[in-house]
Amino acid sequence: MRVIDTISAVALSCITGCGKPAGPHASEPVIAGGPAEPATSPNESVPRPRTTTSTTNSDAPVARPEPSVFHPDEDPSCTDLSRVAGAIRMWRVAASPGPHREHAQARWPAIPPACRGGAFFLAAAEIASFARDTARSTTDGAVVVHSPADALTQGLASEPDHPGLLAHLALVTDLAPDLHTPPLPADACARAKTRGAAWADDAAYVCAMASIHNRDGATALVELERIHDVGRFPDLQARRVQSLALSGKQKEARALAKTAAAALDKGLPFDVPDAAIVAFKKKLAVL
Repeated sequence: MRVIDTISAVALSCITGCGKPAGPHASEPVIAGGPAEPATSPNESVPRPRTTTSTTNSDAPVARPEPSVFHPDEDPSCTDLSRVAGAIRMWRVAASPGPHREHAQARWPAIPPACRGGAFFLAAAEIASFARDTARSTTDGAVVVHSPADALTQGLASEPDHPGLLAHLALVTDLAPDLHTPPLPADACARAKTRGAAWADDAAYVCAMASIHNRDGATALVELERIHDVGRFPDLQARRVQSLALSGKQKEARALAKTAAAALDKGLPFDVPDAAIVAFKKKLAVL
């Protein structure tokens, strides 16, 4: 073969193979259960898992896990998530919750697989709480939810850094620790803070709750001040009372306790029993 032919062959080989990325970029979601790559040779009957490799001093390939980013709330194609979440918020506070409940129940099963993260499973937990004796499933049958705790467990596994889900767990595990709700991860504050400004309120709430559990009232007060949409957290004033008491400001805590207790009567999540709310009010009264 002539030299010029050899150079052309090498160049053509690089054009067809060198530019192929080893895997998705970090900004692209990796969805579990997606289509597998075809086998690389006729003798391979099972597709090999996709990995990237690096070379050590011994030139042996070392497999590295690919980046996994799954944030469907930020995906423009997942608009039904916000619609269902909005219906559920109205379901909690509206004088006539029926239409909002029906809207959420009708839309939830058809949410596509690429959008089934923290918000999807939070909605599933709310819906399951309304029909505790009936399993709920998606239209394609891929997801079945048997109880609120089951939905929350699946949600945490699906999107472990979802700030809204972590905030929900922080509240429920504090008020009703005897439920079968999955425990709040020890690094929940750090997880929630990775999601940026759009989730700042939820992250601040999670971090405030972590500080309260650590009896660090001063830090909890700082985190509570970061929350802008105060209406989303019915227990916000109650957490301020706790934080003030932990900081040694008993007089300020007592002055706020009655108003904080009254705010707990409406808007709390589905899986907080009435008995837990009563017990929390009594705790506030004696701080």
